[in-house]
Amino acid sequence: MLLHLVDGSCEHAGEAYKTVRAELNAYGEGLTDKPEIVALSKADVLTPEQIKQQTARLKRASKKTPLILSSATRQGVTEVLRALAKVVDDSRPAEPAQAGAWHP
Repeated sequence: MLLHLVDGSCEHAGEAYKTVRAELNAYGEGLTDKPEIVALSKADVLTPEQIKQQTARLKRASKKTPLILSSATRQGVTEVLRALAKVVDDSRPAEPAQAGAWHP
């Protein structure tokens, strides 16, 4: 899986996202086929209006609703970890029922 952190303090979060996606595509190796979580980072240095604007740009570019993150203030860290755990859980094969296990 990919956790794509886009620096919210850059000029245009959507363009920054597209640049990295183009680089991943050029590299190949199936990287663009992996599940991806997109997050706007450095929210602690942005105004609410900048967060709104950069989030909209990133959402248009990625076709995903980005999470909002600040590692400095820990804003959104729990949500990002939960999203990562969900992707991992969803990708695991179902465990076969154990022989002799009771099922109600």
